[in-house]
Amino acid sequence: MMLVVSLGAVTTFAAMDDEAEEISVNSPVTDNLPNYKTINYYKVELPAPGKVNLSFNHKNLESSSVYWQVTMFDSAENIVLYFESTGTNTEGKSMNAYLNKGTYYVRVVSRDSYWYSSADYTLCVNHTENQGEYEIEPNRNRDLATEISVDKPVTGNLRVSDDIDFYQFTISEPGKVNLSFNHKNLESSSVHWQVTMFDSAENIVLYFESTGTNTEGRSMNAYLDKGTYYIRVVSRDSYWYSSADYTLCVNYTENQGEYEIEPNNNMDGATLIEVDEPVIGNLRTNSDVDYYKFVMPDSGKVYLGFNHGNLESSGVHWKVSMYDANGNNLDQLESRGTDTVGKSKEINVGKGTYYIKVVYGGYWHSASDYNLTVNTVGGAPKIKVLLDGKRIRFDQPPIIQDGRTLVPLRAIFEAMEATVEWDDKTKTVTAKKGDTTVVMVIGNKTMTKNGEKIVLDVPPQIVNGRTLVPARAVAESFGAKVDWDGNTRTVIITQ
Repeated sequence: MMLVVSLGAVTTFAAMDDEAEEISVNSPVTDNLPNYKTINYYKVELPAPGKVNLSFNHKNLESSSVYWQVTMFDSAENIVLYFESTGTNTEGKSMNAYLNKGTYYVRVVSRDSYWYSSADYTLCVNHTENQGEYEIEPNRNRDLATEISVDKPVTGNLRVSDDIDFYQFTISEPGKVNLSFNHKNLESSSVHWQVTMFDSAENIVLYFESTGTNTEGRSMNAYLDKGTYYIRVVSRDSYWYSSADYTLCVNYTENQGEYEIEPNNNMDGATLIEVDEPVIGNLRTNSDVDYYKFVMPDSGKVYLGFNHGNLESSGVHWKVSMYDANGNNLDQLESRGTDTVGKSKEINVGKGTYYIKVVYGGYWHSASDYNLTVNTVGGAPKIKVLLDGKRIRFDQPPIIQDGRTLVPLRAIFEAMEATVEWDDKTKTVTAKKGDTTVVMVIGNKTMTKNGEKIVLDVPPQIVNGRTLVPARAVAESFGAKVDWDGNTRTVIITQ
């Protein structure tokens, strides 16, 4: 059914809705414009979010001028697609639009009274259901952001120069994140897209620009905490704009203790690291500051290792300082762009907590990754604990006493998904998981499991302000299997 009106008249949305011909996705319809004043409206229902484009075919009019103007818009009258068909464009197809489910309308009009044709055309609304691989318009702000998953590419585009695409994703554990941004070759070295990632507090954590020839782009790394993050894709400006499809992917590697965790711009937010274990980080901007914290269970000597790629520059790019818990500077290491392997002097330290601060050199900044290690001099190798193959990190290193390994209680219990309660007055630890309740008292070799007494070889105790409990007794009380690898000094827990 056609709705025929004068081009100078006002067509209400309600009238259009009543008169529009209902069509189905992926089903071609043939029609024409009997005169240049005719307006044809079609109504189509998208059954699910998906990729949509319009096919518009007609006979060859032997003219390169525009004869038909085809517009698709949503139920709020927002234009989502616009397409012009010339007389020689016999098999035309619009760009893609990545739309939500719902009701949409297509309008077909003549360009004007001069460039008009009554020839038949065939229109089709092509729809491919979204299985998570497309953006969903409208997504112009954070509240409308398209939810995506890490390591799963999503395709989108900027339909007009002022279009904005927002995406939202969540990481359940800290990790390394970077962005892949791919598109066809635009034969232009200018920047066409600006891509920004920020956290829920709107702090920018990554920024990336894609030129027309950078068909397979990748951002620098960001080492982020668990949580929800957002990505914004915009055009550089109205001149260097492209409606070409892009493919965006959030690449994620879970942090097993080998990366910094942003934000760590002060001592309170310092990333906890272990001695003799390298950690990777970077200074994303020249105002970025990276703090790290480590614990010495006993007095001894340490030195800092600081490595990075060759920057082909003799300028100082990083300054690395070590502090005690009172903020006293114990040593400072400067790393030049060509100092790919750096080492501080040996430092005598007592047991306790220490901090490392990494800042840029003051003039020469690099966002390249660096590798930092607090190396101990002599002493026994530290103890590691694996739970189902995943390393558990502690702010107080595990110790061995009378042949038994003791570990910080909260870290081990929470890793095993048990709830922990601490009664400071009675120095009592209560842990619950499912129908199992375990109770231990500091200095007491008797532990109870659901009221049944179990005698421990070594009692729970407080070391450097942390409560340590026997790893084997704790794990086995919740039904886990515990093994010890003496060669690597590793406790292996399997649930």
